[in-house]
Amino acid sequence: MKKYLGKIQIWWQTIIFSALVFAPSLVKAVLVNGLTDKEAARCAAFKKQFQGMYIDLPDQYCSINALVLWLIETGLILAGTVAVLFIMLGGFWYLTSAGNEESAEKGQKTLTNAIIGLVVIILAATIVRIVANTVTMK
Repeated sequence: MKKYLGKIQIWWQTIIFSALVFAPSLVKAVLVNGLTDKEAARCAAFKKQFQGMYIDLPDQYCSINALVLWLIETGLILAGTVAVLFIMLGGFWYLTSAGNEESAEKGQKTLTNAIIGLVVIILAATIVRIVANTVTMK
């Protein structure tokens, strides 16, 4: 039992770390009455293009740049969620291998690849944020 406690601890630490990484990305700040008259008119004109398409855009998506950035960020969040699920799956396979070398190796490979994928996703999200902030600077 003692040999599994260390593995369980690592597994839970990974889950908690992943939750802390992705939780801020899931919370979006909503722009409330922070638009100037010119920005509000531009926003209304942009939203008017989507009338009748069953798309109700919130105020923070008043340009095609913001919309594309939202789509990219949503894709990265989904990819990160899948990576975390694979980390959990690999950890489960590794913990339940019960001495079976093939199953333990399968779990280790899944964990390794999922962690590499998660790091790539975090770097991609960082690069997208840096580029978006650089491009949209006023």
